[in-house]
Amino acid sequence: MNPIRDESTRNPTDLMFWSNDVNLLNEDLAREHRRQMREEAQAHRLAYRLRTARRLERRAARAAQRARRLAAAAVAASSRV
Repeated sequence: MNPIRDESTRNPTDLMFWSNDVNLLNEDLAREHRRQMREEAQAHRLAYRLRTARRLERRAARAAQRARRLAAAAVAASSRV
């Protein structure tokens, strides 16, 4: 059974320490929120870099294929002459 504390008998320093604990709790929550935001931003940057790398890789593969076709066409054209 929890007895209800009478506010008039409460030590004034209790309020100060409680307030300090709440401030520290708020700071911890804000710090954790900021850490999560940083992790999300890092994950988004990584995903963006990965998408960019894949897009550039596909572009390079298409350019290489185009170059091979042009080289083959050039060889075929020179062998006809």
